[in-house]
Amino acid sequence: MDRYAKRSKHVEDYLKNPGSGNYVEEIAGTGFRSLPVLVEFLHQDLPIEQTERLEVLLKAVLGRALTSQLCGEEAREVARFQKELGFVLKYKSYAVKASTPLGYSIFVQNEREGFSFQRHIVHKLEVFHILSVKPGGYIFLCDFEDWKRVYEKESFERWLAGEINPTYKRYKFVPKPGDVFVISELGVVHTVVGCVLEEYATVSTDMVDRLHDQNAGKKIPAHFTRAFTDAALREIATPSHNRLVRGFGERNMETIQAEPVPGGERFLLCDSFVRAARYVIRPQSETALERDDERAILLRISRGHGSAAIADATELGDSLPRVEFGQGDLLLIPPRIHFAVRNEDDGYLEYSEHRIAPGVAFI
Repeated sequence: MDRYAKRSKHVEDYLKNPGSGNYVEEIAGTGFRSLPVLVEFLHQDLPIEQTERLEVLLKAVLGRALTSQLCGEEAREVARFQKELGFVLKYKSYAVKASTPLGYSIFVQNEREGFSFQRHIVHKLEVFHILSVKPGGYIFLCDFEDWKRVYEKESFERWLAGEINPTYKRYKFVPKPGDVFVISELGVVHTVVGCVLEEYATVSTDMVDRLHDQNAGKKIPAHFTRAFTDAALREIATPSHNRLVRGFGERNMETIQAEPVPGGERFLLCDSFVRAARYVIRPQSETALERDDERAILLRISRGHGSAAIADATELGDSLPRVEFGQGDLLLIPPRIHFAVRNEDDGYLEYSEHRIAPGVAFI
């Protein structure tokens, strides 16, 4: 049995019986050599429980890599791996969650279906960037104290079914594409229903108290597959404008202005434990060469094609090693690595950026 087959067998055994053996440590200990095996398994349409077990292995491998001092070639290997892997797909009854280990995800929700009404039970920052709103789509936000005061299960279910109730309606808001909501407090009850959205979060796993779960007992639609999701992701158009929406019953809306950066402009959606931003780069232009010593950087290319210079300090010079990318690709850039993004298209290049310290993302 060659090493590749042996590692594949370890993963199969782990999925069947994750509590036996020391599989996580064994697989993580092989480092980058385990990445092709994980790609093979994560490209399968698996039940969400098995996908999340594989995600544990993936985080163990990447957690070690991203907290180490990588050379340029190792950093480019990480970037190429993320490009090959793409999104990790999790199928739920109401949506497909296309996720990444660092906490950046895209949710493709069914019409009039969405998250349970929930609150965080441990600190987790979430930034919701609404990409499109389907008929009947909305976001619900209220303080937990208000929730306890007004919530009654039967009346809430009637309201969800269409009965008029001004008390609950007060906390419902119909967003526009480009709206940004930051969930940073433990006491915020929230849901998003009937939307396609980017989520920038501190961790990729659920850490919530489900206060009202309208999805309980519902089956996962048979058409939720990687082919369906790939097609849905290709159809997403990034909104051209953004506004930050704050508040519960009364809303305060603030336009997020574009900031000039070398090569184009940036829309900074949030800069906290997570930095969430989107970039628009002019044709045949390039961003400045930079590095982040603390945070790993996940880029999702939503429009155009080009290449990213990815190099360590010893490789800096006139000709930097690069990794090519196209629309839909994901690139992961480790901390302490220099990088720049070049638009090699005749049209505009657009991409989302998620920055987070690995020690925060891999708790």
